Amino acid sequence: MSRSTLKSVSLFLGVTGSLLMGNLLLGKLAMAHAQSDSQGHQHAAGTLICDSAAQPTRFQASYQITAGNDDKVQAHQLILTRFDDTIIYQRGPVSYEAWQKNGEYIRYFPEQKRSISYRRSDLLALNIHTDIDKQFHLISPAALSQFDKGEQHQATCFTQQRYSHTSKSQRQSLALDWIDELGLPASLTITQSGQQLNYRLTKLTPVSQQEFNLLTSGYQDLDFADVGDSESDPFIAKMITQGFIQHGSSGFYSADGKQLEGGHDHHH
Repeated sequence: MSRSTLKSVSLFLGVTGSLLMGNLLLGKLAMAHAQSDSQGHQHAAGTLICDSAAQPTRFQASYQITAGNDDKVQAHQLILTRFDDTIIYQRGPVSYEAWQKNGEYIRYFPEQKRSISYRRSDLLALNIHTDIDKQFHLISPAALSQFDKGEQHQATCFTQQRYSHTSKSQRQSLALDWIDELGLPASLTITQSGQQLNYRLTKLTPVSQQEFNLLTSGYQDLDFADVGDSESDPFIAKMITQGFIQHGSSGFYSADGKQLEGGHDHHH
């Protein structure tokens, strides 16, 4: 997708959409691990596997995401785990990220059992702005009032409301099936200039306190503000080099680990 396409997609999806497609936030995402669909066809829509015991504030939702055009489609899985005031995004095995209702952000590295916490002030200093509603619902519920409301239909476990939207100025169209009880899309398709981004909910299950703890407990956490003083830590040095963590004090790095600005000296 082009940068202009990414920009307009982000109007709907905020940082979430931009993260997936353009890697605008915190380092490499699992798109590197995405399986390319060599046949170039959309994956057939399967039946949603769901457990109606899933609560609106405690669930795990799996999405199949496809992006591209008729010639090439990339497929990717996103697992959302929501537990009260925290939502976790898992896109691949290397790391995953959590947003909290208070605007704080944590990036987890499960193999090393390490994590980096970003306060709201850290994100603002990095010029990273996000809409927490979009993070918790993939698309802001407030945006629904701007869309054309279609029919309502009963699907597996939940009632779904159809919405559509066309932006002539951006030559972009959106089709959405919304689960109001969960505040989540069952499916979301954004089309622009022959490119398509599609989210499809494939599985929904309840999440217990114990399951949530497995994702968030037992990590050695470091505040982002202290990253600059921790470059002698092999883990921190490696993550900065690989682009997963921005340099704490004297520069920022692109997704491939190249320095964008500022000085850098490993021998502080």
